Amino acid sequence: MKILFPYLARWRSANRSRYHQLLTHLCEFGHQVYVLTAPPMALNDISANDLISSDNELPSGLTINELEAPQALRSFWRMPVRRSKLLKKGLVSITSLNQISRFVDKEQIDVLLLYNLPQAPLLNLVDCHTHFDLADDLVAMMEVELGVIAKMGMMTAANVVQNHMLAKAATVTVASSVLEERIDRRVLMLPNGADVEELDQVDDSAWREQRNGPTVGFVGAFEYWVNFELVLKAAQRLPHVTFLLVGSGRRLTDIKRMIAELDLDNVVLTGAKPYREAMSYVAGMDVCLLPFTKDAVSDGSCPLKLFEYAALRKPIVSTFTHEVARIGQGWISFADDEADFVAAIESLLADRRAASHAGEAGRAMVEQLYNWPNLTRQFEELLVKRTVPSFETAAARRSVLEALNSNF
Repeated sequence: MKILFPYLARWRSANRSRYHQLLTHLCEFGHQVYVLTAPPMALNDISANDLISSDNELPSGLTINELEAPQALRSFWRMPVRRSKLLKKGLVSITSLNQISRFVDKEQIDVLLLYNLPQAPLLNLVDCHTHFDLADDLVAMMEVELGVIAKMGMMTAANVVQNHMLAKAATVTVASSVLEERIDRRVLMLPNGADVEELDQVDDSAWREQRNGPTVGFVGAFEYWVNFELVLKAAQRLPHVTFLLVGSGRRLTDIKRMIAELDLDNVVLTGAKPYREAMSYVAGMDVCLLPFTKDAVSDGSCPLKLFEYAALRKPIVSTFTHEVARIGQGWISFADDEADFVAAIESLLADRRAASHAGEAGRAMVEQLYNWPNLTRQFEELLVKRTVPSFETAAARRSVLEALNSNF
């Protein structure tokens, strides 16, 4: 099977997305995958800049090329213009429509994998199986990105486009049960997960050799859906604990400013790191954080880092979001205000038995339900048969989830 994935970001960035995992494993299962990445863009986005210069780790069967664009647009994309992420990515998608259509015909592509709203026209331009993956609440994300402009009718248009993609695509996957419940068609609920075999190889020694004492941390994109104010206030109240923040993004400047204003010397910023190195930092953490904001974007999210933390047997403190609460009932500590958030961290640091119990519960979840090889097999079955399986996969997952939660 030949699969084409137009990616509105840089494949070699620090961001190891669900598409990296799904497509890499599809290659390992013997399929051919073509990725067309976005040209370089001046965005303070963890996924917009290359971090890995070598393709030595690419699996056999994965081919990466760049989407075409006129020179004038390439010049604009390299200009650091505030709040231009949606505009730039939209222009990438629009200007590459013909290239993608030609690529489908030339390479005799079997499946075109789409995941973002500007890609909607492709559903009417290609003669192959079309698949739409809804990994986040795209309309809610657009509302935040657009700000005031959203009040001028853009949200109505976004809803129309998303509904069109959901109806027009031959098959659809969604990443969370929150998103699944909103869609009036048959879809495959395909959550995120972790690669246990890969994560078992990471080493925490580099960080442990640098620091003594407890470490609490976060890894991921420094974006608007992460409540860094809560994290830094917790760091202020726990001066004996090192707060290790791994990643980068558009909020990095704000975070540095807050660290200076609060005079925090127990917060470490590593910057964006390659995936294996980032996970090695996580391996060195005693407690891991999921500090999401309270909004529709967070509620509909099935965060990758949840499963990576869990695969590494880390106890987790999270703010309450619907999908994380559904998955982590009984083994994730939930807290929304500053006092409870700090208390949850302190409790796990003080009680190693409880922390270990939570870590083992999370690991069991990943091994049985949320591991990428098994998830990719479900995705492969959907694409090969071209119809949503009648399984009982979703029902079986809920049954296992309930059973696991009841044990913890």
